[in-house]
Amino acid sequence: MSILTADETIKLRLETLVKEDPDYWAFSGDSTREHAHAFVQYPAMMVPQMQAKLISIMKEAVPSIEKIYDPYLGSGTIMTESMLQGLSFMGDDINPLAVLISQAKSGPFFPEIFNTKIVQLINAIDGDSDDHIEINFVNRDKWFRGDVTFDLSKIRRSILMEPSAWCRKLFWLALAETVRLTSNSRTSTYKLHIRQESEINDRNISPITIFNETLENIRQKFDALTTILLEKGLLKEGYYQRKVYIKLQDTRIETPERVENDLCDLLLTSPPYGDNATTVPYGQFSYLPLQWIDLKDINQSCDNSFLDTTHEIDKRSLGGIKAKALNDVSELRKDSPSLNNILKDLESDPKKRAIKVAAFYRDFNDSLDQILKRMKDNAYMVWTVGNRRVANKLIPMDDILSELLIKKGAIEVTRFQRRIPTKRNAVKNDTAPTMSAETVLIMRRGGQ
Repeated sequence: MSILTADETIKLRLETLVKEDPDYWAFSGDSTREHAHAFVQYPAMMVPQMQAKLISIMKEAVPSIEKIYDPYLGSGTIMTESMLQGLSFMGDDINPLAVLISQAKSGPFFPEIFNTKIVQLINAIDGDSDDHIEINFVNRDKWFRGDVTFDLSKIRRSILMEPSAWCRKLFWLALAETVRLTSNSRTSTYKLHIRQESEINDRNISPITIFNETLENIRQKFDALTTILLEKGLLKEGYYQRKVYIKLQDTRIETPERVENDLCDLLLTSPPYGDNATTVPYGQFSYLPLQWIDLKDINQSCDNSFLDTTHEIDKRSLGGIKAKALNDVSELRKDSPSLNNILKDLESDPKKRAIKVAAFYRDFNDSLDQILKRMKDNAYMVWTVGNRRVANKLIPMDDILSELLIKKGAIEVTRFQRRIPTKRNAVKNDTAPTMSAETVLIMRRGGQ
């Protein structure tokens, strides 16, 4: 099939679905999270059914697709859906917790061994009489009650006794979820937000009980995913039969010369919609769980510098450094009229608002340069983006992204909007309506 024919096939298929059901892409009645998608909670998780459908549509139009790339990996929704369709996958994320979640989901798949290991782990926890507190960090006692710290230490010690890295990673996920549910931070927000003292003291919680329940949930979901992969003939002796590459990496990092065998056929992703500090604070969400996890199990380069402060991971993310941002985007404003217009609109507001928008798009544009290097010529890119508001002014990320990519030689194939049917945040906050829709932007990388 020619490139132009593939473009038309994709456009026609998407237009037909929306014509038949204008609310098709909301997936309001079919967005349950099953098997690995329900291991643990993570901010702003994507709808698995939506990503599965997008992959299917792209494969129908381009049957040669074999390898998918997600440069903003998150909890690995696209990775898992890629695996379920028998594809190779490559994903990056700057957040160690996101990388850990995806590593644990990618296998190997030995459910019977895992079940045995769980029994051994629970016995080790029950038999632990050590009263040593395993971790120490600034404000530890602010975020954890003494009895909670004691139980979490038992769990951590017992996990460290497990010799198999793949098994430890699944155990760390259960511990991460236990930390989230037993810390003194509210679970109603992704930001670190301390509970009232009376509430902290009155909570009747057992970290070991919660850990056991969480581990049982992961066990069941792990069994379910293994069964599906086996039925599809995608496992051999417990290992997924295609390649999965997961990197703890900043997408802005310079990519070496393009190597044809390492390039991807399709990009599927949902990037951050702005700097983490004022959108989704992935780093704050991850800060407490990561204190309890052996970071070397995630990556040998991962160390406690990621946890220097509660904001360190978010500072390392897109838009995290604000210095010189407005100066740095002076040329970028010429490439994107939409970015230029919104920065002009923000001139009447406090300067910090324009700075945070400029900082994000400076970094985002840098990441686009590296992302394109990882894609084959004429490879398709499916971007799910949201247009956030700053000072009640809409930031047209869909238009900005399209303009930036076109400037780099890409082609816009089509776009459509999807309604967001369920949201954790309110329909309106103190200053402006919150996001109720996303744009799915289909682009194609230019050829040489």
